[in-house]
Amino acid sequence: VIFAELSIKIFRLDYCGISILIIASFIPWIYYGFYCEFGTKIAYLLITALLGGGCIIASMWDKFATPEYRTYRALLFMAFGLFGFVPTCHYVLLFGFKYAFTTGAAQWLVVMAVLYITGACLYAARIPERLAPGYFDIWFQSHQIFHIFVVAAACVHYYGLCVLSMHQPNFNDCRKGIAPAM
Repeated sequence: VIFAELSIKIFRLDYCGISILIIASFIPWIYYGFYCEFGTKIAYLLITALLGGGCIIASMWDKFATPEYRTYRALLFMAFGLFGFVPTCHYVLLFGFKYAFTTGAAQWLVVMAVLYITGACLYAARIPERLAPGYFDIWFQSHQIFHIFVVAAACVHYYGLCVLSMHQPNFNDCRKGIAPAM
């Protein structure tokens, strides 16, 4: 009983950590991507905080921790992750496809999203343990595979941020009205 209660608490903290990771991955991209667009930047940051806060609250909710809600948990986190396409599409419309996918590093956001979604789908479908019951009870279960995809997505995202940050204007360029080259 003690371990079951502890396991549930750790499980909830795990989901809170994923929420914090997603929030933290959005913030620098929005900061650099909309560097000269103050209102847009603040709006996207607020939406990110609200969605992330919602995921954290849902993760701490007792009912949400039950196995019946596994698919809903995965869908909630996928929806939060997919929200990233909104500022990405806005960025592409604002600066153009060529700039966004070369200098703007949007291609790395796409790779990151694919990794997050793939991991979440494997987790929601309980692959591989559903396909081979008993063989993946300790190692290589869907939850562990999900974490591998999350870490890979974080590494890809970090690289994309490094590329993006090298090509952004400074604050004085924003005040002068100099926008990124299109």
